[in-house]
Amino acid sequence: MRSLGPRLEIAVSLTILMVGAAVVAAMHLTWPEQQLPAMAYSVSSGESDIQQLKPFEINDISGAAVELTPGAEGERKVRLSNPNPVDIIVESLSAVPGQPLDASQKRVAGCPAGVLSVVPLKDIVEIPAGGAVEVTMKVQVSDDVPAACSDLVFPLTYSGRAKHA
Repeated sequence: MRSLGPRLEIAVSLTILMVGAAVVAAMHLTWPEQQLPAMAYSVSSGESDIQQLKPFEINDISGAAVELTPGAEGERKVRLSNPNPVDIIVESLSAVPGQPLDASQKRVAGCPAGVLSVVPLKDIVEIPAGGAVEVTMKVQVSDDVPAACSDLVFPLTYSGRAKHA
């Protein structure tokens, strides 16, 4: 193979470099703008460094059942426990009566769950970190209690909502 000579080799090398630079510049000018990815998360209320709360515990500690005398009122003592390392405020607490059960734990169709109602807790309750508070909830018995409700137990399902204090 024949040598082009030092001057011509430099000229060819510079030409190749300039063509390569022109191709890269043209590609860069024609590429679309880089798009930022869509947000994959969101922060509620702008509070980014607040830890998630564990659910507070609700335990009925009343002991005795409310007697189902028509129009009667009774109370349920409820202990609210905070398993979190921070104080919490319980904003709401309610209980819903389930279908009543007889002594053998079978449902009784002739006695509706609506015979019993539990008044939701109206006051907010502050519970210290790792602490517990006892509250009283009012239970009301309907004025019209069917005979089938005699000696039955109504299961209560408690629920509530809390937030950081």
